[in-house]
Amino acid sequence: MDIPKIVSPDGYIDTIALRSSAEEQVDVRFLFPKVSDYIVSSLKEGKPWFFSGRSGNAQIGLHTDTHMPGDPPPTPEIDGSKILLSGLIRNLNPLLTNALDLFETGDEIGRLVVMDPELRIRDVRHYLHKRLFVGNRVGKGYYEGFDICQEIDPVTGQTCDYIEVALSAFQYCFEPAAMIRSSVGAVIKKGRSALNAIRSRVPMDPAKTLLNPGALFVGAVKISLGDIYGIIDAVVSPEKDDIIHLPARVLDPFRTFRNRQVELFHLGKTPVPLSDIRIRIRFFRSHNPLTVPLEKARVKEGYRLCDLLTHAEVSNLFDILDDDAMGLILNKGNFIQVPRALDIKGEAQLEIIKNCLAKSTQRRHELSIPKSIGDRLKETLGKLSVLGGVNSRVFIGRQFPEREVVDALRRTGLRTFLINAENPCFADDEIRHMISLTHAGNDQCEFMRYDPVIDKLYSFYHGCFMEPDDWERFDRVRFWFAFYGSHTKAADNRLTIDLINRLALRLGDEMGIVHGGGPGLMKEANDLARRHNIMSVGIAIELEGENQASLTTCDGLIKYNEGLRLARQDHLQKLSNLPVINTGGYGSAEELSITITSMKIHENPLAPIILLDPDNLWEDARKQTQKIADKRYGPAFTPHLVKSCKNADQAETHLIEFLSDPDSWYEKNNIPAQSVEKARIKAARIRQSFLFIDNMEVFCRPIPRLSPVQGL
Repeated sequence: MDIPKIVSPDGYIDTIALRSSAEEQVDVRFLFPKVSDYIVSSLKEGKPWFFSGRSGNAQIGLHTDTHMPGDPPPTPEIDGSKILLSGLIRNLNPLLTNALDLFETGDEIGRLVVMDPELRIRDVRHYLHKRLFVGNRVGKGYYEGFDICQEIDPVTGQTCDYIEVALSAFQYCFEPAAMIRSSVGAVIKKGRSALNAIRSRVPMDPAKTLLNPGALFVGAVKISLGDIYGIIDAVVSPEKDDIIHLPARVLDPFRTFRNRQVELFHLGKTPVPLSDIRIRIRFFRSHNPLTVPLEKARVKEGYRLCDLLTHAEVSNLFDILDDDAMGLILNKGNFIQVPRALDIKGEAQLEIIKNCLAKSTQRRHELSIPKSIGDRLKETLGKLSVLGGVNSRVFIGRQFPEREVVDALRRTGLRTFLINAENPCFADDEIRHMISLTHAGNDQCEFMRYDPVIDKLYSFYHGCFMEPDDWERFDRVRFWFAFYGSHTKAADNRLTIDLINRLALRLGDEMGIVHGGGPGLMKEANDLARRHNIMSVGIAIELEGENQASLTTCDGLIKYNEGLRLARQDHLQKLSNLPVINTGGYGSAEELSITITSMKIHENPLAPIILLDPDNLWEDARKQTQKIADKRYGPAFTPHLVKSCKNADQAETHLIEFLSDPDSWYEKNNIPAQSVEKARIKAARIRQSFLFIDNMEVFCRPIPRLSPVQGL
């Protein structure tokens, strides 16, 4: 069955009536130039319908509608596929001065919605946790913060479900000093992308916050939708309090996920606690535009570009990028080339980007698709029609833009960045910036790179690029082993190989490997990790001139620019928590010293520092550590961390003894409890602030049961 789409394309202001400057309302006519046959016939049949105002306008408190409460709705004028509708725009926000003067003929204004009784979903429970996720998850398959209610549909006479949802514990507060004429005009012209410039998201307690008479409240409900429409009711529960929801009331399939903003205005006379308010939502079936299987996780978190496209289709996107362009902006099924300024770091480049962003939001924009790739690209763009929220717009280029450009794009709502690069290098501040934008704050960015040589798409996650499917594997790792050693073929790495084989059998997918992403020991450890299906992350550096080409087969990889050796080492230290030093050269000696120092100043969790030392290469270094402690140049506990091992069996014994019961190991090795606790707190804090990993293992608890050793 082909289910009709119940929502029209955007309509525009056709005419604006004259008014005096003191009036808080302007009368307008809305034009819908091309409406589907289904919607036209539904209106002629008298099926229920309403006008849904543009969400950006509602989110600043503009009440765009066809009539005010209590007035009879106007009758649409139907002329073929064109519909004209009389309406009004009213300002409900006292902070908006002269906002109605900013509207012009041709401005996008909203959509027509048919609430077809034949398409209404009667049994909401059938969709819960499959295509519909509401409220906060408090257990497996259990959510709270909403109620399922029933009513008799006035058209069909059938009993139908609807839901009432509680408000989330945050709100959007306007910044009066930021609400100047140009910033308000930007919201009217561009929509939601310009809202961040005039408001801030702040926490609030619904039970302790009142909605007063004559006040506007902008908040959110938590809801994610699959291939169904949600329609928010204009009436808010409890009805007696006379609170209305502004007309931006359509919850789009797929593009509604996590938090949906709501805009309420109190027409009554009594203050109402926000905890008493419930948002009513009804649901309708829709035509499913998605061409990939519906997945629960994707519905809850929103579909991203990597969920929808094959690698070949991602490659197609770069075919439309002009050679002289800085990049292009993809907005669902629409794209705009971004010309390159002579000075890409100058203000002119930012102005060019600003103009392109404004153009990309115009749904009337005509695509100019090269004929040679037209059919392939149209199919690709069709798949992207379900992109939503912070994922709905994508910047595509050959390299990530300058930091200032990324920030400018991000402030407008564009938060997905895709580049075509085989193995790019980054500066230290660029990596830190990407980590912060990817994992900090409410509106997170996504940085992706497509490798055309091996035809893979990688996404940036906690400091490195990996395939999106590997995120869950990364999150499962508790024990990140840093393997240091020589990049040359002269070093004997058999002990390391033996140790990895043993540990992989004991620790399984809770074990991960961190290494320098280069040849020699690093490559052997990486290859072995892949064989055992344990996570392997390479923190590489541009050293091709030193015959140290970086690996491309790591599960996760990030590469630092030449000259950033210490920044790269710092990154490696912060991701790992169990260091293993193999036979190596000057670089390995430096890494051993940095590891000892990091534990000495409590930046790393205290753990055994394993020296795989069959030929006593590190014996003098170990003795020097003891001499430093004896002279009280360093903490007395430091030498007790360093464990010299002649074979893999000794190393495994030290590590398993430690992991089985860290506190007992600390006591046995005379490590002061206050130093242990200080390192736990400091190391966890540093790792959270750098990599935004909340549950980094700092050895606060033993492992109840280690897997038995097999085949040894």
